[in-house]
This record gives sequence, structure tokens and C-alpha cells, in this order.
Amino acid sequence: MKVLFVCTANSCRSQMAETWAHHLFPPDWSAFSGGLLTYRITEKTKFTMKEVGLDMTGQDTKTIDTFDLNSFDLVVTLSKESTQFLPPLANPARHIKRPMRDPMSASGNSDEVRLAFRTGRDHIQSIVQDIVAGIIQEGD
Repeated sequence: MKVLFVCTANSCRSQMAETWAHHLFPPDWSAFSGGLLTYRITEKTKFTMKEVGLDMTGQDTKTIDTFDLNSFDLVVTLSKESTQFLPPLANPARHIKRPMRDPMSASGNSDEVRLAFRTGRDHIQSIVQDIVAGIIQEGD
């Protein structure tokens, strides 16, 4: 299984998903992430993943045009924008839509922002777990 996670800027949601997938996917599966555009992976994103023992060292941002989208078994979009603007796939059933709130857009005090990142991280973990369990699959 080869999965691409896509969000708007490849700086938070899709990066978290790639990190979770590297941790949760079986050894013969692979995961990648990309964005419609790129922005650096923020320290908040890295810190939030480190809280659960996952290191993002070595991951960098990339746009989806660096990939052959049709080479993936699943392309999972995690933002409204990436869902809307993902180029058509040869097999549209491989496009799994799971748009969610962007932790990067959280406002409030530091505790509220931290909570938004943790909530996003945990939601993304459940998406990746559902892929592994076969709950999310082609045609979903």
C-alpha cells in the first residue's frame, strides 16, 4: 500500500499524517505527504508529535506536483482546499476525502492553541489507524 497525504501547505496536517503512517503502517507500506503549496513545518507541529514520542526529523515540505499522483493506492486529502483542488486521478475512487480543521489556524491563548494541535494530531492518528484497519479504503 502506497499512500499520499495532502493538505494545503504540507506544513502540519499532512506532515502529521505521514509521521503517524511511518509509525503505524505495516513495514511493506509507504507514506508520503505533499501540499498544494509549501510552508515550513512549524515547531508547534514538531513539538505536538514529539509529545507522543514521534520524531519528524528528515521530513520536509513538498508540493504534490513532485509526485505521480496515479502511482498511489490512496490519496488522502486533509483540507478543504486540497480536496477541492486535487488534480483528477485516473481512478477517482483512490481519492479519500477527510478535510479537517487546520491546527495552524487556531487562535486564543497558548493552551487553546496547544489543544487545537493535539486535537488535530489525535484526529489524524484515527484516520491513519482506519486506513491500516481497512475501514478507509479505495472508493470510500
